[in-house]
Amino acid sequence: MNLSVALDPPPRPAPSMPQEGPLSALERRILLALVEATLPSGGSLEGGGPRTVAQFERWLGGVPTATARGLRAAYLTLEASTLPTRGRRFSRLSLEARMEVLVSWEHSRLAAVRTVLRALLTPLKQAHFDRPEMFAHVGCRYELPRVREEAPRWLSQVTDGRQVTEDLDLACEVVVIGSGAGGAAVAYELASRGRAVLLLEDGDYHRRGSFRGVASQANEAMYRDQGMTFALGNVGIPLFSGRAVGGSTVINSGTCYRTPARTFAQWGARFGLGADFTPAGLDPYYRRVEAMLQVAPASPLHLGAIGPIIARGAERLGLRHGALMRNAPDCDGQGVCCFGCPTGAKRSTDVSYVPEALLRGAQLVTAAHVDTVDMVAGRARGVTARLGPRVAGRTAPRLRVEAEAVVVAGGALMTPLLLGRSGLGKLPSLGKNLSIHPASKVFALFDERVEQWNGIPQGVTIDQFAEEGLMFEGASVPFSIACLGVPWTGRRYMDLMAEYPHLATFGFMIQDESRGEVRAGPGGAPLVRYSLDERDVRLMQRGVETLCEVFQAAGARRVLPLLPGHDEVTTAHQLARLRGSRVTAGDLEVTAYHPLGTCRIGEDEGACLGPDHQLRGAPGVYVCDGSAVPSSLGVNPQMTIMAMALRAAEILDSRLS
Repeated sequence: MNLSVALDPPPRPAPSMPQEGPLSALERRILLALVEATLPSGGSLEGGGPRTVAQFERWLGGVPTATARGLRAAYLTLEASTLPTRGRRFSRLSLEARMEVLVSWEHSRLAAVRTVLRALLTPLKQAHFDRPEMFAHVGCRYELPRVREEAPRWLSQVTDGRQVTEDLDLACEVVVIGSGAGGAAVAYELASRGRAVLLLEDGDYHRRGSFRGVASQANEAMYRDQGMTFALGNVGIPLFSGRAVGGSTVINSGTCYRTPARTFAQWGARFGLGADFTPAGLDPYYRRVEAMLQVAPASPLHLGAIGPIIARGAERLGLRHGALMRNAPDCDGQGVCCFGCPTGAKRSTDVSYVPEALLRGAQLVTAAHVDTVDMVAGRARGVTARLGPRVAGRTAPRLRVEAEAVVVAGGALMTPLLLGRSGLGKLPSLGKNLSIHPASKVFALFDERVEQWNGIPQGVTIDQFAEEGLMFEGASVPFSIACLGVPWTGRRYMDLMAEYPHLATFGFMIQDESRGEVRAGPGGAPLVRYSLDERDVRLMQRGVETLCEVFQAAGARRVLPLLPGHDEVTTAHQLARLRGSRVTAGDLEVTAYHPLGTCRIGEDEGACLGPDHQLRGAPGVYVCDGSAVPSSLGVNPQMTIMAMALRAAEILDSRLS
């Protein structure tokens, strides 16, 4: 197997889906009226105006068509929504009247109304604040300087699918689809054993020279659907995943934990998994992962001001806390881990397992969208893919790969869809059993300067309640992310954003018992359904209450959980009132980063995969990604996905001729 030499690191890719046309004059008028009311001028920060609308329009041209159409329809709905109550369309109301309408939506008792408002405003807030001058207003840096790139010899093993102009036919022993935590580890292990491995990645290979620390650039280049994937249910949940060489490891915070013993015990009891899936059974693989990633506690030098704040509050409450485990041995604390590490310090798979696999002879093709796993006489014999961007009117070059085995590692959202397109979706549990580690956060204002831009995104943990499924992790949130996390509008929103240098953030996630599912949606994008059950809502509420108490104990001037009816919980009385209330799922501001379980392993009848990771009824098809993980873990999953993948690679190697 031989592929062409790699080209230079790719420029920012063109939109991968057909674009909607420009906004109409009416749509621009509606949006201008909305941004003026959401982001009013008059304070220390510049207010929203035509420039915000123009920036939003540019962003809208690069998102999937279905997303663009949905947003445009929603803005038109907003325009007509005020006719029954105020007799005029939204854009024809006075500024004060428009601000009153938005506040009423913020405080609506209907969770669906608040969810729609959040969806309408999030891209507009991003368009407004993601500019150098807005960062300058609060005194922080917008963009990192570009670093010089090296050209290591293993780049000769990489082919940029965007620059392939003719159909390709290739052959290998194992083709691996996806280069994230699972796919990269499998490719490395098999290449180390002398196997001919071809690694296919839907996204591009972005190297450190393209990591500038800008949220909008990272969303466009490395996040699936520009970060606009939502789980729909009793609360709308943004569900983030990567689309690049390295997958979600490129855009995560670098947190590294082994799965706790209690979770392995549940796997044995519920799914019949044996000794290989215990702390002792996976220990040799965890050790190898930890060595490759150079896992160690986060350095106190890079915890920023939030480290001492959380330590102060936790100690006064008697809560166990400390630095969390990370995979960034040479971190310099620039705090932009979720936009790609500009120093290469974070040992995501694009700088660890993938280069090591290439050095051992593996080949990599980027911008390769796999359409089907090809079955011949009931056994996997390769894949068919399209190369380059999906652009209307363009016929993409076809890639056909012959292989003895196929490893699917596209992640818990995309793997079930690929298997379904390949005629392998007849297993009743495929796409179901989705867990996501629902997460939330609390803001707090301090008299002291916090300066969240000086600190790593996740460096501190309160693990007092980890055994109960409640894990606190956090540190710093960049300005461009903080402005999206506050569901307010109007002057109080702008006043809070102006105080960003004094704003602290801390978060938590839960080991969820709720389960969702993934299906194919418009254009082949994942359609995710997930609702929080009562147990998980109560655990989320407890997380919010605990963080409010920690911030109060740390001496916060204002504590802001941003829950309807509990926007501020600064006093003991307000905390008691929150604890006496019954928060609903729709009251919570939830995000998620760890989709798992949609093609799970197990010995029971409901499992899609056997303990060897082979898909039932499809010899030669192996799944090695988050979809194979049987349940929510209670900790960040990347190390477990890698450890399981190394074990699966050993099994696969033993079966190859």
